[in-house]
Amino acid sequence: MIKESNILQFIPTIKNIQIFHWLNEDERQKILLISSILHFAKGERIICQDEIGDALYCLISGEASVSMQDRQRQEVTICRIQPGESFGEAAIFMTAKRTANVTTLTESTVLQTKRKDLIYFFKSYPDAGNRLLMLMILNLINKLKQANKDLVLEKQSEIDPAQLDSLIHDFIKQYKTAGF
Repeated sequence: MIKESNILQFIPTIKNIQIFHWLNEDERQKILLISSILHFAKGERIICQDEIGDALYCLISGEASVSMQDRQRQEVTICRIQPGESFGEAAIFMTAKRTANVTTLTESTVLQTKRKDLIYFFKSYPDAGNRLLMLMILNLINKLKQANKDLVLEKQSEIDPAQLDSLIHDFIKQYKTAGF
């Protein structure tokens, strides 16, 4: 990971980040001044599951994957993050362990803003802070909705034992009538 020294060059770029879209140019500049721009090589970890988080991240360029370790310690991919998307928002609202890993799939540039710096921004610019908080909350709600949909699909894909018995019975019946 390499930290960018010329952060103000990213003012036009961060307008494309969903949660900053409704901030004016001056407010986006203020966000940049309290943030860091980080460059990651392909395969680098941005967030590690079970580490305590204290920052929000926004993908400026590149692509990343979100994954978790299951009970057998196998890495399971949950989703991909595209430019303009934010992640790690929960760390702004609470001190807790990260629930997933975020790893770059390509060379990527990320904006990182620490909790203490965002709180300063919220206090100094309450109107912009309220807009930003609302967009972060909406983003978290959308992620929760998607997770709920994924859980429903997973539950629906589980095979009912009665249905499985019926399928096996039908298969054996067709196997016998085919003369095998």
